[in-house]
Amino acid sequence: MKHIITPYSNEDKIVAELASALALACGTGTATASLIGEAAALHDVGKFRVSNSIINKKGKLSPCEYKAMKTHTIWGANMLMHLPGIVGIIARDIALWHHEKFDGTGYWGKRANELPFYVHIAAICDVYVALISPRPYKRGWTIDEALDHIRAQAGKHFSPIMTHMFIKLIREQSP
Repeated sequence: MKHIITPYSNEDKIVAELASALALACGTGTATASLIGEAAALHDVGKFRVSNSIINKKGKLSPCEYKAMKTHTIWGANMLMHLPGIVGIIARDIALWHHEKFDGTGYWGKRANELPFYVHIAAICDVYVALISPRPYKRGWTIDEALDHIRAQAGKHFSPIMTHMFIKLIREQSP
C-alpha cells in the first residue's frame, strides 16, 4: 500500500526531501528512505495546536510560551495516532522526538541511543531548514552559516556520524 503524505508548508517539503536523501546516504533502501521522507513531512503537524502568537513571536519565548511550544510534539504524535502501518509509526516517532538532542538535553530528555535512527535524520534536516529559512525573529542563514552551526553541534545536538553524513549531502547538492 502506497502512502501519500502532503506536507503543509514548503519548509516541510524541503525537510521531507532532505530526510529521504539523507536516509539513502546513510544506507537505507529507496522504499525506507521514501517512508522516512513522507513521515518527516509531518514532523511539525502539532503546531496547529499552538497559538500563532507563540509561533510567530519576534522575540525570545517566555518560559510559559516555551512550555506551550514544546507541546507541539505531543499534539503531533497524537494527531498521527491513526496513520496506519510503518509510515504511521515513523511519523509518530518523528513528531514526538524531533526536538531531542544527542546529549539528552532536548525537549523531553531522551538521549540519542533511546531513539530510532530516522528521528536523528529528521531532526538534523528540520534544524537545517529552520536555520536557512527566515523567521519573524531572524533572517535566513546562508548554507555555510547553517552548516558551520550544525558542525559545531556534533556530539551535542547531533550525532557526529549523522552530522558528517548531512554536511556531505548538502555539499554534494549545493553548487
